[in-house]
Amino acid sequence: MRPSAALSLFYASSFAFLGLYLPYFNLYLDRLGMSGLQIGTVSAILPLCGVLMPAAGGWLADRLGRRRGVVLVCSVAAFVAFLPIFLVTRFAAVAAVIALFALCRAPALPIVEASALEIAAQGGTPYGRMRAWGSFAFIVAALLATPVVSVWGDASILWLILVPLAGGIGAALVLPPDPGRPDGHPSVRRAAQVLRRPDVIRFLAASVLSQASHGPYYVFFSLHLRRAGLPNLTLGLLWSIAIGCEIIMMLRMPAVLSRFGTSGTMTLCLILATLRWTVCALTVNASALILAQALHAATFAAFHVAAVTHTWEVFGRDRSATGQAIYSSATYGLGNIVGMVGSGLLKDRLRMPSLFAAGAVAAVLGALLMAPLARRARTTTPI
Repeated sequence: MRPSAALSLFYASSFAFLGLYLPYFNLYLDRLGMSGLQIGTVSAILPLCGVLMPAAGGWLADRLGRRRGVVLVCSVAAFVAFLPIFLVTRFAAVAAVIALFALCRAPALPIVEASALEIAAQGGTPYGRMRAWGSFAFIVAALLATPVVSVWGDASILWLILVPLAGGIGAALVLPPDPGRPDGHPSVRRAAQVLRRPDVIRFLAASVLSQASHGPYYVFFSLHLRRAGLPNLTLGLLWSIAIGCEIIMMLRMPAVLSRFGTSGTMTLCLILATLRWTVCALTVNASALILAQALHAATFAAFHVAAVTHTWEVFGRDRSATGQAIYSSATYGLGNIVGMVGSGLLKDRLRMPSLFAAGAVAAVLGALLMAPLARRARTTTPI
């Protein structure tokens, strides 16, 4: 299998899992009789493990020069770790199973990101084209699961989840050959030297703020609109618009980065995120929300591609997996925890529009951090 096809397959399996887990697993937990606090706690396990594990896995992959091997071990371990979920129903046991599963799963995707960016930088398939398969699989999995869950019940989501987990093992088996152990044997100390650079600290802080600004959206956007009286069909269409625009932007990213560079793109995306969350805070008008959802192309898709490219350039080839793991831990681990858990804590104290206003403030702060870096030379990496 061509390397780009294998990487695309891994992206598809990883995000198909999320397309099943995020919308439907909480419904299963509710069916088990868990409280809102217990469901929220289980939901927080995935991003929490996303802080703890990726950096160790990325460093190990760089140290051994065996990315495919580490990804395969993580994929098999995640599949096996998920199986006990069929046997447990109490909160503590379910939380323990999900925690072990999340710890096993967390290191794999950042390592794959490193391989995808390396192939793109060598003139292969653009990164965005490979990553877009993940977004497409998310939509397909979420849509196909709806009739299955409706007919067979909430517990059927557990069986559905096994499909992309098994697909991840198959994708790991056909990933590109390992690049080999690089000269100099990457060390924790060398990665730490990069992390101490002021520009890298600014970049990672802005990335955390960018993802945190999405917290109210991921947790409460649908609830906010339902309380405002919008029908379920409208909610589904608005979410679909966001993912559709995300896919289109992924495919157009080489031209965007060629024009604005990585830092410039991220700065512009954070400015547009400020606009998006301000619109959500001010109105539930359908036309305005369509505009806000279309901006997902910038606030998530363009920012993500620019950020992983920037990470690849900052850390270099010999620490590529380590760098992607650190970026993932900061953004999708810490950023999600700050945004999603913070939103949950503030929900009972603030009106819903105020949560989106807080997201706009986070985006502004991120833009202020990134703006000085935007003056640097634009990237020439053909991703």
